[in-house]
Amino acid sequence: MTLGSMAAAVDDVMNVPANPASATYDGIPADERWQRGVRLAEHWMDQMATAPRSFGERMAFFWHGHLCSDLSKVGSAEMMQEQIDLYRRRGLGPQNNGSDVTELVKTMSVQVAMLRYLDNDLNFAASPNQNLARELMELFLLGVGNYTEADVEAATAAWTGHTRPRWDIDEYIFDPERHENAPQQFLGRTINSSRPAREAGDETIEVILGTGPLGAGTVPSNAEKNQGRSTAQVAAEFLTYKLWQEFGEAASRSVPSGVQSAMTSALLNNGFAIRPWVRAMLLHNDFYTSATKTGLVRQPVEFVVALMSSMGATAEESAQLWLMERTGQRPLYPPNVSGWKPNGYWVNASAMGARHQLVQGAIWSLTRHTWDGDDGYIQFGDNPAHRLTRVEVNGRWQDGTEPIPDAEFVDRLITYSGLTPSATTRQGILAHLAHPDIEPWMRLDALVLLLSAPEMHIA
Repeated sequence: MTLGSMAAAVDDVMNVPANPASATYDGIPADERWQRGVRLAEHWMDQMATAPRSFGERMAFFWHGHLCSDLSKVGSAEMMQEQIDLYRRRGLGPQNNGSDVTELVKTMSVQVAMLRYLDNDLNFAASPNQNLARELMELFLLGVGNYTEADVEAATAAWTGHTRPRWDIDEYIFDPERHENAPQQFLGRTINSSRPAREAGDETIEVILGTGPLGAGTVPSNAEKNQGRSTAQVAAEFLTYKLWQEFGEAASRSVPSGVQSAMTSALLNNGFAIRPWVRAMLLHNDFYTSATKTGLVRQPVEFVVALMSSMGATAEESAQLWLMERTGQRPLYPPNVSGWKPNGYWVNASAMGARHQLVQGAIWSLTRHTWDGDDGYIQFGDNPAHRLTRVEVNGRWQDGTEPIPDAEFVDRLITYSGLTPSATTRQGILAHLAHPDIEPWMRLDALVLLLSAPEMHIA
């Protein structure tokens, strides 16, 4: 299908469903929390690999790494699912009902997963806990150094009273008796004075982003780089940097000036709506330079989803979560509240070795039922034409039937997997197959080499 223009192609990519399916836990008892977490992770990765418009899932994974919680502390797959489904449905949003950063962060902040992860369910007037208030500014919206400790204390007071009925009940409530009612000075604005008490926390987000009646705050004089600037401008640049590192290029630790201008303007001019911001990135010429197209190492989740897609396999068959942990990234378990680091973080001997093991395990899963007898075959996905028989791969030693020629074998692997390796990679695989020590039963190593090639590790 030809869409006629880059804008039409971008809009097609962003035409994501409004309500992607949630995970279900049929057959897993409620007290099997670890197993329910496995089901949630596998369901999400299956959606990433098979959704007709999977960019919504990819944006959700960006938010999962930026506004993150950790299942090991949250303790409930259902509460993690509530947060992840928020990101899946509102982290980009469908064409006619897009989301915005303000509402996304407001909602996330009072979900049980975040209440538990950053301890705001323990933030009361009599015993304040600063975790959520600090991370909203430092890691989620503004960046280090663009606020004072007095701003942290004011935001902490604004967020008091958002809690749970009891320690063992995973339900959000607002308890006005535990809320600090005194007005607060926050980033140059007076909050917690004129609106209902439960909205004081929301005011902190609105002031940072400049999306409420009080307008944007001002970065305090202690900030070396951003002194006196609007917090909305600083937040727009901070979020743009985070998104560009995720999808554009991370090695330079900067955003091209034209991209920065286009994306921050899209946020500021559209009330921090997410779709115009992302669209500005995807339509910018700098997104399609050679440096950008080859500027990121695939995150392990991206690598495994690509592996699943190439082989037509499910997450249960291919996403060995214990091995993903060795790669440095297991979904639902970010290392800390700052999320995962980009790019070079994924390149080390142990992590790359684990990727190779993931490839081998996925191939074993794909072939374990197909080699019993000469009529066995390997099936790539649901297309019946994407099939290799055992005789085509190995030949038949009883009567000396030869396997298909190396070049045809490799080209069919490339076609069936949907990959586009470089000429150098293809030639290297052929050279391996031509080595005199390679017996017919070893020819499937070509698939291991194809799925481990450099092209598979570039985002």
